[in-house]
Amino acid sequence: MLPSAMRHAFLMKLVLLQAVALAVAGPASAEGQTPDPSLSIEINKAEQLEATCRLVFMTHNGLGTDLAELSLETVLFDTEGGVERFTLFDFRDVPAGKMRVRQFDLPDTQCSNIGKVLINGASACAGEGLTGGECIEHLDATSRIDMEISG
Repeated sequence: MLPSAMRHAFLMKLVLLQAVALAVAGPASAEGQTPDPSLSIEINKAEQLEATCRLVFMTHNGLGTDLAELSLETVLFDTEGGVERFTLFDFRDVPAGKMRVRQFDLPDTQCSNIGKVLINGASACAGEGLTGGECIEHLDATSRIDMEISG
């Protein structure tokens, strides 16, 4: 049996060798992998224009195919959690691998009264090879501002 100090030194070298092996193997194995498909939607800005709230969204299509149509069914909640309204946001076309910025005007709405945007579903998610469910299945919804979003 090895003395305690030698056993400890041996184990430390073994851990170090495993860490080096993982560091070297990690990037090489990641190169062959394709990224998970995703459709990113971010609330980027809310701007009050008199009696109209303008919501600005950034989208990034990581689904691997062009979206010819993207229209999302949304529910707006007030800051107390009550349903304020149902609406459709038509993002139109979103090319694969591209980022798009779209804005939507909500008449007779104060931005400060919107607490949350829920993406309830997709009324249109069309692109070559898509069945229609991918836009919700691979949705990644985030907010850059103090307004929650979920899908």
